[in-house]
Amino acid sequence: MPHPRVRYIGSRELHRDLPKVLESLEDSSARFVLTIHSKPKAVLIGAEAFLGLLRGHTPEDRLLALQLGALVQGLEASTSPDELSEADDELREGLVAAGV
Repeated sequence: MPHPRVRYIGSRELHRDLPKVLESLEDSSARFVLTIHSKPKAVLIGAEAFLGLLRGHTPEDRLLALQLGALVQGLEASTSPDELSEADDELREGLVAAGV
């Protein structure tokens, strides 16, 4: 099962590329984290993905929630991209082990 594609996008880039962003949200696995001054402020998902959330949570959505929780709390502020990838792998393994 493919993991959702999460992309971080600043408010200026969102404003400039809004038609492309909206088109990419037709893919129900696409997720955007809107940042302002490098801080997460919102998550953008497509309508189909939103309906999927209303119907029931997937392990991938729980992983995204954990990642966003860490971002909002500032736990990843000083983390390198390699460490983030390792942390993502550890979160996935934890979700699988927990049966999520």
